[in-house]
Amino acid sequence: MINYAKKGVVVAATVLTLSGCGESSSSSTGSDFQSSDSGQTTTPAVTEFDEAQLVANLVDNVITPTFVLFNQQAQTQTQAVANYCQAEIQSVQESSEEAIALRAQAQQAWLDTMAGWQQAEMMQMGPLLDNAGQLRNQIYSWPTFSRCGIDQDVVYNQDGVINQDQNRPYAISERTATRRGLFAIGHVLFNEQLAHHCSVANDALADWNNRTDLARRQARCEFAVVASEDVLSSSAQLLQAWQGDSGFANELKNTGQSGSRFSTTHEALNHISDALFYIDTIVKDKKLAEPIGIFSNSCGASACPEDVESLDAKSSLDNIRNNLAAFEALIMGNLDAEQAGTGFDDFLDAEQAQATKTRLVEGIAALKATLNSIDSSLADLLIDNEQQVRDVHGQVKVLTDELKNDFINELALELPTTSAGDND
Repeated sequence: MINYAKKGVVVAATVLTLSGCGESSSSSTGSDFQSSDSGQTTTPAVTEFDEAQLVANLVDNVITPTFVLFNQQAQTQTQAVANYCQAEIQSVQESSEEAIALRAQAQQAWLDTMAGWQQAEMMQMGPLLDNAGQLRNQIYSWPTFSRCGIDQDVVYNQDGVINQDQNRPYAISERTATRRGLFAIGHVLFNEQLAHHCSVANDALADWNNRTDLARRQARCEFAVVASEDVLSSSAQLLQAWQGDSGFANELKNTGQSGSRFSTTHEALNHISDALFYIDTIVKDKKLAEPIGIFSNSCGASACPEDVESLDAKSSLDNIRNNLAAFEALIMGNLDAEQAGTGFDDFLDAEQAQATKTRLVEGIAALKATLNSIDSSLADLLIDNEQQVRDVHGQVKVLTDELKNDFINELALELPTTSAGDND
């Protein structure tokens, strides 16, 4: 799997014959299929393609390894944060050299974990969507977050109670998503503003800004420890819900059987294809269009560097690189370009849609080259070279336009509701 962590870091579809698990499935083009010049409806050619093999390969060789790796990275992060905090707690007057070095290691572990999660973000399905995305949000709530809420929870965690109320014991597992997860860990590890981010301090934060720098770093690191343990627990929940005989992976592969929410393989494949549109609604719109000012942001309608995704860690572009790596893996059917696997590209070939495949592959390559040529942070780039960010947005839009039109029509898939009607 490619990890871009910093170093030293519908169209409505018509489906014809669909089979159960392990059998070939036939499909026709989507509803934009054109009639003949004579005005008579042209019967689309029905092609045989093993959709079950495509689903199984994506589940077993792309999605599952991504979730497993994230769990492993969460374990490493938990240990690195614990090591750092132990040294920070033992520091006197100011952070020791050991604490500073271990803080850098904890930050790198967070970057690695975030790199893995950004690939998993492109694979939101099943347990990551259930209950309005509760599990996903526990792990990473962005674009919804609360810096003030995190600062409050730093003190609540240290006190053991919420806002000095002895009848309200503190437990991070019971806190809202905006106060926990990877964003919260990144905030306390990277943010250099040790003063709290609340417009008005509550009772618990009343003396916070008067504490020494070391005391505030110690409280933050203690929170980072429990927040990392919480993310690790959530990653284990994801694996449990995904793997095993009754896991969602088998629901996708065993369509039409008891225990699966999918009656056909094509339905399962459509559920997987829905995840691809993260690159549209989140990467294109939230990660790029909003900070640029194409959509309204915190600065109104102008470029807004403070609205980028990972401002403190300066890793917003790394996040997009990892999103793209996962997008490419799903399209091509493999995490390693040297290992062939059945992907959506093969389905397009079977549907005689080589032109669509070529545009997708070339669009991915062009965007990857552009992203890899940028050596500054997204926030800095918005200040120094806004047009380059607009160019990246334009290249992402090329991919999303292809997804929303020829891709879904050629494969007789349906648009997710989040992208239907979005013609920006």
